[in-house]
This record gives sequence, C-alpha cells and structure tokens, in this order.
Amino acid sequence: MIRIHFAPLICLVLFASAAVRGENATPVPNAGFEEAGASAEQAKGFELEGDAARAFGGRQGRETGTMAVRLYAGRDLNQDGKREGRVRSLPVALKKEAGRWYRFSFRGLPEPGFSVAGEQDLFMRVEFFAQGGAEALDGVVKELWPLVRQRRKDLDANGLEKRNGAAVWQDYSFEFKLPFPNIDALRLSIGFRNGNASEKDASFVVDDLALEAIEAPQERDRALAGAPATAKEIQLQAGSTLVHLGGHWYYERLAAETGVPRSFTAANASRLYYKSGRLEAPFAGNMTAWLRAGYLNATGEKVAQDRFLPDNVTVIFTQDELVVKAKNIPNHPTAVFPGYLGNPNSIQEKDRTYRFPLNPQPNPNAKAMDLKNKNRALNMGPIGIAANGVVFYNPFDVGMEEAVDIMDRCCGHPSPDNMYHYHKYPVCVRSPWADEGLEHSPLIGFAFDGFPIYGPYESKGVLAKDLKENALNAFNVHYDKDRGWHYHVTPGAFPYLIGGYYGKVVDANLDRRGPPGGGQNGPGGPGGPGGRRGPPPEGNHPPPEGDRPPPPHGEHGDRPPPPPPGDDR
Repeated sequence: MIRIHFAPLICLVLFASAAVRGENATPVPNAGFEEAGASAEQAKGFELEGDAARAFGGRQGRETGTMAVRLYAGRDLNQDGKREGRVRSLPVALKKEAGRWYRFSFRGLPEPGFSVAGEQDLFMRVEFFAQGGAEALDGVVKELWPLVRQRRKDLDANGLEKRNGAAVWQDYSFEFKLPFPNIDALRLSIGFRNGNASEKDASFVVDDLALEAIEAPQERDRALAGAPATAKEIQLQAGSTLVHLGGHWYYERLAAETGVPRSFTAANASRLYYKSGRLEAPFAGNMTAWLRAGYLNATGEKVAQDRFLPDNVTVIFTQDELVVKAKNIPNHPTAVFPGYLGNPNSIQEKDRTYRFPLNPQPNPNAKAMDLKNKNRALNMGPIGIAANGVVFYNPFDVGMEEAVDIMDRCCGHPSPDNMYHYHKYPVCVRSPWADEGLEHSPLIGFAFDGFPIYGPYESKGVLAKDLKENALNAFNVHYDKDRGWHYHVTPGAFPYLIGGYYGKVVDANLDRRGPPGGGQNGPGGPGGPGGRRGPPPEGNHPPPEGDRPPPPHGEHGDRPPPPPPGDDR
C-alpha cells in the first residue's frame, strides 16, 4: 500500500552506487555504508537512530558480503523502551532534466525471526524538499511488512530442507511521482516500529540502495502497443526511439545516438528491453559484480582484495542470436567457499560465451526428465544462464541426488571446476522490478534452447506451479500470447528450474568436455571420488512405468503440449 503521509516517521535508508544501477541513477554518497560515521555503528552521511546499527550484512565467517544496516526487531539498543529504528539520508539533490518519476530501491534480507506487530510497521519512505533541502514538503510511504509475509508464505519451500526460503537477499522497490514541480531534493528512508521478534538478534538487513529517474510507467509499453507489427523503429515522446533488435528485444536509442551499440554493458543495460507483456530490462543491475577476496581469478590464483568487474556480463546481438559473454561471478553475497556445508570448491572467474536464438522453436522430439534424469533429458553442467551471468544446472548433484539442500542462501554453490551455479530459483538475482507477486514475474534468464525463464508468479497471488488451467507441463513450460512458450521456476517443486529442453538446443552452449556434476563433492571432497563428469553410466534405463513419478505439472509427460487455440507459430 502507498500512502501520502505528513507526520514524522521512524525510518531507514540506503542506496546502491550508480556504477551498479545504470546511467539514470542519482548518486548517493556512501551508498553501501562502507564508510563508518562517528562510530563503527554509524554510517557516514546517514542518520541512524533507535534500534538500527551499521554491521556486517552476512553471517560472519560463513558468507561473503559488505557492511549494511541492521534493523533489530528483538532488541532495544538505545534503551528507550521501544523497538523501532531508522536510518535516513541527507537530502539528495535531483537533476532538473531527470523528470518527475523515480524508483527508490534497495536489497534487503528479512532474517527468519524478524517480526513487527502491524501491517504498517516496516516501510520505505520518500520525503520531498524544495530550495535545496531547506523547505520540507510532504512524503510518500510504501509498506513492506505485508510483502515480507507473502514472500515467506510463497517462497518458504525454496530454502534449505524447504524452510526459510524467503530469508535471502531480494530487491524491494518503490516507484513514485514528484507531486510538485519545485521539488529539487529527496530524503529516502527505510524503517520499522513495534518490533516483536522473540530472538534478540533477529534483524531486517538493508544494503545496496539506489535512486533512479525512470519514465512514466507503461509509457514505452503504450507506444509499442500502438505501433504497427512491422515497425522497426518507434518514436517516443521523450525524443528517444525504440529500435527492434530481433525476437522480443528492443533498444531505446537516445536522440544523440546515430545507431545501435555494437555491445551492451552496464552503461546502457537499462535501455535494453525484452518485450513480455511489458518492456523489461533484465540485464539492468546485473552486468557488474565484485570479484571477492578468497575467490579465484581467471588463471586460478586466489584473490587477495575485492576487485570490481565492470564487464562481468556483456551482450551482443547478431542477426539471429543473442550472444552473452559472462565471467560467472555472482553479483550478490555468497557463502564462504571452500568450506560451506563441506563443499571443497572455490568460486572462480570464468570466460564463457553463450548463444541464444532470438526466435527459439519448440522441438517436436523434446523429452522431459524421468526419475533421477536417467533418460539424460538434461545434461550435467550448465543448462542455461541467469541475467547476472551465473549458470543454471539441472536439479542433481554427484550420485544423482537432488542438490537443492546443499547451496547457500542465494541458492548457489561452486562445482568441482569452481563454477558457481544455481540448481533452483535464485531469488537474489535482480529483476527490473522487485517481484512482489502482484503480477506475472519478471524474466530472470534463459535456457540453452533460447526460451526465457521467469520467476514463480503467473499473476497476482498465483504461483505458476499451482495453475490448473494452462498448467506448466513436465518441462516447466507453458504458453501465453505475450511471452510465447516460456519456463517458470517452481519453488519447492521438482524440477525447480526446467524439466528438460523444450526447444532446440544451441550445441555451442554445451560443454562437450563433460562438465562436473553438481558441485558438492570435488576431488578429495567428502562423500566419494569427486563430481561425476558427463551423463550417468551406460546401462541406466528409465524405471518401470509404475515407478515413475507423475509429471510435475500438466498431463503431457515427455511430449510438448499442443499449441493453444489460435497459435500460428
């Protein structure tokens, strides 16, 4: 719920750097709280009050990460008899040419025991100022506690042993319009009150905030919807042009540009759109990363000091393909590897190139996985890629055991070749909008057949895995007119990501050397001789019909479902 609010509030604020968020970001000093203020518990340039403190954002000794602000719902840090806290920025100056619409976002992690009493007791707030911050006007508020509770309900089974799946880093965002033309500064905050956590250290962790100027919502969507189907360029009101790149892809070319860039990086990712009911920018916020101390660089040497990777992901378009060059470094916190849950492997910088057809086609001979993938419907090793350049694997680890309970809080871990990867819905991957379960989930990546992979929601409050009409089939695929054939992740439900390649796979994406399976047990690791390479040994046959599990969704088994009525693909 969004409300206009005039009374003082208890709140907390953070920002992400413009280098991470894109060219329309309004920079905020000390956006990640790395610089301390008057004490280590304060953050330079921010006001932290009540039960809020600057601290390490992850679990000490178990996770990589950076400094953050923690909101403690189970402590009375300042001993005022209340459990409430805030961190608030100084007024942030706006650019006059930026327009009236903005997005305030941050990355937050609600720990399992964090709790507040009422629906309005965890929130984001934006305060409006004129005269360079000297004249306070009013503000707007977005309530976050209902969202946290909904995510805990819908995503709980996405966690270890199918619990606490929402206790991960996720994006929270707030889009708003400046109500008065004389507003020239904003003060952004996040806060809580009426904390009632039973565990004293239970906190809501906040980091990586951003403020961005945006177009009026749906402005580009309306222009595209009104254009002829054959239009290659669509003029927008703001003096820019949407250029069709092929398939579902469009680029917003600014008036100063004479053509389309040869490659796409963090500098222009916010203007590279994928059309799927609306125009999304899946690579925005996903193309840079930090090579953390303790990771391995591309030559296998241990990194001694954090190093920024501005080109962790680069995108190029050919006439028929989307080409993604990726270094496979996650852009979110990870567990400490080697060591976490006994995993002996490290996270290493890679140099990989993946190709995705702009117009993927269903494969009439496609097959979905049977019990423990004995029919080899999905190869071991990479089967697709997330928008942040990290690869997806099938559900199985060494010994063909499901790997979903041996990963870190962001749903990843490294394999014996030191490649970090996901076996299930990676909630920490950014999307152009925070996925709040209010509409169809955003795009989060692509399978190696070129078909897109979306988050868990089909519509407001409806998980795709629960659909009765137009249900997902055994591939985790279904069809709609806006997106065509597409996959959905299914939190807590096999096959978690995809159940097989529904389309024709680009062979160049498959590692013919036989990449390691899963990632828990490398050479010398616990549990045996190391990760299995390549497919299961010859002689493994599908079990008798009676022993096979039913298709996870739908009724088509290993066969692609027929196209919906009216499909003219």
